[in-house]
Amino acid sequence: MDLNEKRQKIDQIDEMMKELFLKRMQIVSDIALYKKEKGLAIFDKAREEEMKKRLAQELEEPLRALYLAFLETTVSVSKEYQKIKINK
Repeated sequence: MDLNEKRQKIDQIDEMMKELFLKRMQIVSDIALYKKEKGLAIFDKAREEEMKKRLAQELEEPLRALYLAFLETTVSVSKEYQKIKINK
């Protein structure tokens, strides 16, 4: 596979990731509205720690650390989106 073919594969993966991101944000929006109705906090440290442990446990270094950074960014973006939805 040459460089252009590899880049096309990355482009395809990026498109799939965008679609998954949009699906995730829709669910995040639903969660935000639920939390608002129930008076729950956006931040749930125990949930975040459980998720990190579960998702990264099978990865070897250095991919584990890199994936955890990716996951932490995703969670941070999700919390920000929840704040936006709650304050609407």
